[in-house]
Amino acid sequence: MSMHHDPDLDDILQDDELVRLGALLRSTRRAEPPLDEAFRSDLRRQLMKTAWEMGEGRTPWWRRSKAPARRAPSLAWAGAAAGVLLIAAVVVYMQQPTGRDRITITSPVADAHAVQLQQPILVKFNQPMDHPSTEAAVRIAPATYVAFSWQDNTLAVRPTGGNLAPNTQYRVTIGPSARTQSGNKLDSPKTIIFVTQPSVTPSPSPTPTASPTPTSQATEHRLAGLPSSTFYTPQWSADSTTIYFVGDNGALESVTVSGGSAKVIVPDGVSYPAIAPAGDRLAYVRGGKIEVLTLAAGTTAELTAPPLLTTLTWAKDQLLVGAKDGVYKASADGPSQLASIPQDALGVSSIAPDGAHAIYQLGHSLFVLDLATSKSSRFGAVDGTSFLGWSPDGSRMLYRTADGTVVADDKGRAVETILSGDPSWSSQDEILLGTDTDLYVVRPDGFGLIKLNSGTYHLPLWAPNGVAFAYVRGGALWTATATPLVAEPSMLDLASSQVSAFMNARVQRQSDLAKTFLDDNGKQAYSSSGLSLVINGDASFSRFYILTQEVAGHRPDKARLVVRLVLTKGSLDLSEYEEVLTLQRDNASHPFLIDHATASPTRDLGKGAEVVGVDVAAGSIKVVFDSDLVSNTVSDGVVVLDATGKRVGGSSTYTNRTVVITGLDLSPGAGYSLVVLTTVQDVGGRNVPAEYHLNFIGPAVAATTGGSAAGQGDIGNPPTPDPSTQPSPSPSP
Repeated sequence: MSMHHDPDLDDILQDDELVRLGALLRSTRRAEPPLDEAFRSDLRRQLMKTAWEMGEGRTPWWRRSKAPARRAPSLAWAGAAAGVLLIAAVVVYMQQPTGRDRITITSPVADAHAVQLQQPILVKFNQPMDHPSTEAAVRIAPATYVAFSWQDNTLAVRPTGGNLAPNTQYRVTIGPSARTQSGNKLDSPKTIIFVTQPSVTPSPSPTPTASPTPTSQATEHRLAGLPSSTFYTPQWSADSTTIYFVGDNGALESVTVSGGSAKVIVPDGVSYPAIAPAGDRLAYVRGGKIEVLTLAAGTTAELTAPPLLTTLTWAKDQLLVGAKDGVYKASADGPSQLASIPQDALGVSSIAPDGAHAIYQLGHSLFVLDLATSKSSRFGAVDGTSFLGWSPDGSRMLYRTADGTVVADDKGRAVETILSGDPSWSSQDEILLGTDTDLYVVRPDGFGLIKLNSGTYHLPLWAPNGVAFAYVRGGALWTATATPLVAEPSMLDLASSQVSAFMNARVQRQSDLAKTFLDDNGKQAYSSSGLSLVINGDASFSRFYILTQEVAGHRPDKARLVVRLVLTKGSLDLSEYEEVLTLQRDNASHPFLIDHATASPTRDLGKGAEVVGVDVAAGSIKVVFDSDLVSNTVSDGVVVLDATGKRVGGSSTYTNRTVVITGLDLSPGAGYSLVVLTTVQDVGGRNVPAEYHLNFIGPAVAATTGGSAAGQGDIGNPPTPDPSTQPSPSPSP
């Protein structure tokens, strides 16, 4: 092995074996072990001391006297210089983060488009982080309330409202104050940028008619007769194959949906049946006791019931009991009270599936009880309100008023009003509505109403699979399935598809392709003296989304869509504007073409809350923002005005970036304007910089939009000036 010999080193060591060993050590490359901070400090101190001693020349006199005269000064100064250089190099090295110390941050959603709304923002670190300082360093734009959770070195940032805002570019910044568990700080801020997908809303469906819409509904089966006396809600098995019900003389019976005779499980005296979510146990009241039947084994356990029991409910694996004086938890040790209700109340009538709330009646009013705090809130009208049921997760409720079936949050605050009927809320987030003459299915937000069949459908009850359902007809229990056939594309589906293709061609700067979606009037609108077909400038046209869409009344050959165009520089959205497009076709066999177009002024982003979605129904309007808002600025800051500028609408509610204005009495074909005033403020403290106006036309009764503002006027002769938009709020950090 050849070795490089250092003359100075040879002179100092003066031993061939030591020289060889030094060369071997010098040629060795070992992985650097992580250095403890205490070791770093001690090493720095020792090296400084050594360098100082060498620089001061503190070698003992008897060693200096024996050194060769010609080498002593040079060796002393050489040693001092070497020591100084050594300590300087080590100190500099100590100050630099090693590869292991340097913080790196990644995210699966970074630079992504069409990010799903129902997911957290995951931020991954390459080493354990100090949770409090890291969470405090997170900034999110648009302004959003968020909660944090950790799994190993991954931080999940989740909006407290649940979902992300649709059609929104998010910027999540981790500031330099974030520290590792060992105390290292981030070199510089790290920003994660991504864009969310549009809100998923079914396309509008035709108004229900007297003739049934064709469906894939299977042959209806009569399963068993029901007693003429007290009726208890049947219970589905977890696999949706069997129904348990209380028959004559209080017998607990079961029947399979495939048909056959009913089987008696308990001969008599059964009331308040309730099956566990897992389907393994069935609880009921018999002989003043609560019995829990394990279905597989056929064994029964008895539990003590509280006095004056009124209902049984399973919340996950726990059996809860409603009684005259409150809510109890049932156990082998006896009932323990979770929350109480007023003494003069009529008892607990229902407990939510998640075990968080319960319903009771006091006088002529209904109240929802929070089991965690024992606080109650009255909901509905003072008289004439009846409770109908819960969503499967217990977060929302249904109750009946004179106006229809109300969809409300878990505090009883109305969100939407749908048709009257006996409702059942499915695991697929659809509501069956049964009446004496018809059966409908509708989404909880009131959109996508479809008539499934004609006939008597009382007390429908979805199976866990969200496909089969049971119902009562003629004193008997029946079953069927309710999976509608795939409907043909609606007129708005066809129009929005054409608009999307037109906009995509413009994003790709394919002007010739974009012109194929224009008729002669449309080409004139995008001529050299009009709107720009291909957008040039410092910022590029990067993306778009449909803000509203509406049908032109009784003429299904016209539609109007408001499209938002976003301009981007690099990866950051800088500004946006809106184009109002009118489309028409000669007949149903021809494609829609853009016949008219106008544009709003361009607005800079980052100035305040931004409207990212509008839905209009006959009696309400829903406005979705990209930011969380200061709630007390909403009721008088988001309003609907008629053509004379007079405010219309009853009450407004705000939750999870969404404002719902109800009590609207919109005249079909009349002109209205949604206005967002500058008093509206996001939780980051920014007010809307300029009023936002969106004109729309009053829809026909029962007509709705899918992610759009519905219109039922004649766009050829609109009752108001051609709908246009004014400068609107923009996203704020």
